[in-house]
Amino acid sequence: MLNIMDLWEESKESPSKRTSKDGLYWLFFVLWPLIGAALALIQLLDGSTLRPFLAFTVGLGAPTTLKSLMTTAARHAKTSLSAEE
Repeated sequence: MLNIMDLWEESKESPSKRTSKDGLYWLFFVLWPLIGAALALIQLLDGSTLRPFLAFTVGLGAPTTLKSLMTTAARHAKTSLSAEE
C-alpha cells in the first residue's frame, strides 16, 4: 500500500523530478504482497481462522515485521562478529 501511495504521489510530479525505479524496486513491489499473503496462509494452515479484515492487516504488517526481523538479525550478527574479534 505504501509503495502504491508513493507511486501515486510521484505521478503528480513532473517527469524530470521523478525518481527512477530500478529492477530491485519492482522486485520488492511484487514480493512484499506475496510475503504478506504467505504469512496469512501460514496462520490459516496453523488452524487459525482469519476474518477478511484481519487477513488484510496481517498482509499490511508483513513488510514491517520482516524489516524488524532483518534489522534485529543484522544487529545480532554484527554484535557476534564484534565479540569474536
